[in-house]
Amino acid sequence: MAKMPYTWRQPPYPGDESDKRWIDPSMIILCEDGDIDAAIGPLLDTLYEPIGTGLIATVFVHETLREQFIEKVRGEMIVMHRQVKKHEFYKKALRRIDCLGAETVAMMQPDDIGFRYTMVEGSPIVVCDFSQSYFSINHPSTVVTLHTFRHSRELCELAATENLPFASAAIWCPKMSAAYEIALELNVPAVYINCADVSLLPIVEKHRNLQSFALLYSDHHYEVLVLRGRAKAIVFPAPLPLLKRPPEPTATATADSPSAQKPLKRHSKK
Repeated sequence: MAKMPYTWRQPPYPGDESDKRWIDPSMIILCEDGDIDAAIGPLLDTLYEPIGTGLIATVFVHETLREQFIEKVRGEMIVMHRQVKKHEFYKKALRRIDCLGAETVAMMQPDDIGFRYTMVEGSPIVVCDFSQSYFSINHPSTVVTLHTFRHSRELCELAATENLPFASAAIWCPKMSAAYEIALELNVPAVYINCADVSLLPIVEKHRNLQSFALLYSDHHYEVLVLRGRAKAIVFPAPLPLLKRPPEPTATATADSPSAQKPLKRHSKK
């Protein structure tokens, strides 16, 4: 029998149908004095490979942090996944950005004399002040959109312009009252406050059955609220306080007594 010639073919990218539609996209909200370093971790993952599931589709940043956020993200960017930078979705996004004349956050390189800067080939792209509807609401667009807000009302108005099937939002805000106010207004089924990618398994059944519920588990507060007939999960860090140490003994002792000379030993749990 004649031998068949060997051919090597790559499997189709991405191989999980996540290029056909948005699957569980998420948003990031960075409030005034929010933790930028903690907030951008999931964003950088998306910027490297913006085709897949659970992508960060849009970011909302308080105006006081906008420039700091942009510089931080630009400084952390790396060239995106090789399969994405040659994908038709990415090429389409580049053409649309050029057509819109949109402001972008991307990796830039100077020319030989340092006079003009151009975008690095295969650079991730954050598009400022445009919603995903300008790029694609049917499938991942390969770009992340960025909006700037001044107060919670403006934030909610901007969030309404992003017409995607968001699965969750991560709010980074030092003021819990302000974070809760935003969480209750967002049209998403799950909200993480000052955390991300925390498993919702402890409350998934309650959420599915539209049952109000609260739970303190594994250093996090879990809560299910039922609003206008829809369940909303809210999660935030709530580390348990350390066990209180027993009070110091109150028995009196003279300076010459053994109890006064020897320090008390404390045994901590390991």
